[in-house]
Amino acid sequence: MIGRRTLLAALAAAAWPAARAQAPRDATVPVHGQLLSRSSGPVPGCTSYLVHERLGRSTPSRTDNYGRFGWTAIPVRREPYFLELYWGSKLIYRSQVLVQGPLVLQPIVL
Repeated sequence: MIGRRTLLAALAAAAWPAARAQAPRDATVPVHGQLLSRSSGPVPGCTSYLVHERLGRSTPSRTDNYGRFGWTAIPVRREPYFLELYWGSKLIYRSQVLVQGPLVLQPIVL
């Protein structure tokens, strides 16, 4: 008959590799996207943020001459972020984004 301690040790040993294989809680990944205008192509000069209900607002990222924006180290979370794009101080786009690994967003066309 297997004793309680032996059983608990066997269960802990079996669970340990699975726990080790999961991504660390503080893992960060890159997130990139592009903003395009239907009429004139890339939109340079917009400010973008990722906003998380617990973590708050990311550092700003400005779209370049090709409309590209991004961050190199966004924390992986189960809860969604909101991607917000601003033209000056005016919010022009807001959408939920799940960051669970490196992410390249589909081009945003406004």
